[in-house]
Amino acid sequence: MNEMDLLTRFRDTVPLKVTPGAEQLFRAALREELYPERVAVSRHRHPLNRIRSPWRLGVIVSVAAALAAGIVIAVRPSGPTVLTARLLADRASAAALTRPTVSPGQWVYRVVEWNLPNLRKGVPSTGTEAGWETADGTVTYGHLGTGGVGPGSDLPSYSQLGSLPRDPAALDAYLAHRVYPNSNPAPDIKGLSAFSSIERMLSHYVLPPALEAEMYQALAVIPGIQVDSHVTAIDGQSGVAFVLPPTPQSEKLEIILDASTYRFLAQGAWGSATQFAEFATVKTVIVGAPGSTKPSLTPPTAAELLAEQAAAANSYGGSTPPPYIEPTTWTMRKLVTAAGEQTVWATADDSAQASYVNGKLQVCSRSAACAKSTPWLMPAGPSYAQFNPPFTGARGPGLPYDSLPQLLATLNTYSTGCTAVAGDCNAVNATANILAGYASYSGLTQPNLFLILADVPGVTVRQVTDVTGQADTALRFPFTDGITEILFSAGTHLFTGYVRDGVETVITQVSTVSGPGSPTPVVNRPILR
Repeated sequence: MNEMDLLTRFRDTVPLKVTPGAEQLFRAALREELYPERVAVSRHRHPLNRIRSPWRLGVIVSVAAALAAGIVIAVRPSGPTVLTARLLADRASAAALTRPTVSPGQWVYRVVEWNLPNLRKGVPSTGTEAGWETADGTVTYGHLGTGGVGPGSDLPSYSQLGSLPRDPAALDAYLAHRVYPNSNPAPDIKGLSAFSSIERMLSHYVLPPALEAEMYQALAVIPGIQVDSHVTAIDGQSGVAFVLPPTPQSEKLEIILDASTYRFLAQGAWGSATQFAEFATVKTVIVGAPGSTKPSLTPPTAAELLAEQAAAANSYGGSTPPPYIEPTTWTMRKLVTAAGEQTVWATADDSAQASYVNGKLQVCSRSAACAKSTPWLMPAGPSYAQFNPPFTGARGPGLPYDSLPQLLATLNTYSTGCTAVAGDCNAVNATANILAGYASYSGLTQPNLFLILADVPGVTVRQVTDVTGQADTALRFPFTDGITEILFSAGTHLFTGYVRDGVETVITQVSTVSGPGSPTPVVNRPILR
């Protein structure tokens, strides 16, 4: 049984009525007060591995029993306790185990204050940003992250966290290997890689409590790790820090924890005495939905979770974004309905379309007489310039992506011919039209276009087998006409099609081509399954 398992078992013996503060003191007492000699134990050995005798186990059980009665037992040492990396890791681990477990799709509201030196002239070196992010770090809403960077592709994905090594040293080695998979770096580089990876996971994920506890233990065994017991973050909060001294490969780095709760507080780096950078988390609130600042541990609904997964898959795709696409670039789409397969060519902004009719290629533009009889991929909704405003030094007027309620309300102003107007059917139709008819010139789709779908009253989720025989997950809306379902691949959550007026249409391929009628893709973007 390892240290974290032991702590977790002790935690399970404490009744729920015991306060987190008392529980935290209990855990700290296990090391610094009941067994002060363990402070001097080598950082390469688990202190609790030395707990073997029935006497010591009996003392711990007695402390747990006292806590159950609301009594905290503490034998104070004669002198002040020296805060070592091991002791800080133990305190932080114990505090982490008292926090609630949240689902990967749970939303977190964060306020972050940052200090970045030597930016461009006229750009402020300090600032504050706020926004929402899912616990797994895959979807963001608002302005969170505008001053910093994402976690990086060399981190384990949230779904891989459960398979990480439990031993602290092995965890450090694993994280270093992810950064340098094809080499065997020097020990100081391994320590830097592990330290940086842990810092990014603490700042971009809401980790499961047991795993967060393990992260602190892994920090404590990094060779050369130090502690600063008196740190003040840039927002004025008091903290304690794990410190990685400067090396030939890096500057001095800090992971700062709140001095009283041991929550992750900030990250700091020194390039020199005048080149200091820090990101401090002023506020972290677990909330029920993006846009809310009210604490809530309510897990996301099935519709909210699917919308989040679709936002992540279709906005980022888990890979390198496709190249830049001009609005006039021709694209080829293969559509499948119960009646068969059809190929449609269209410009990225859907201002012109082409298809074969009776064996003859017919090309039509929006301004031509044939426009009235052409079944447009984007039959109704915002203009392409509003969906994807051109960037000319500053974004032009577009859709209000920064506010989910405003975005939903704006899309509802477009007349799409559906009857359930009060039920947001116009917004659903306009969104489906955008997804099926426009090709973003940046290769990405705004995640909020998917998030608003979960806010439609009465939306549900169901598993379906589409007309191509593939497994899909559908957002189903309580409408009698227009778009009643939007389909996503069950495996990848990529947008695959829709049901309009009872007819299911699946898009099996999207490719850029040289012109209308061209069968040869320039860039192939198949719908992955």
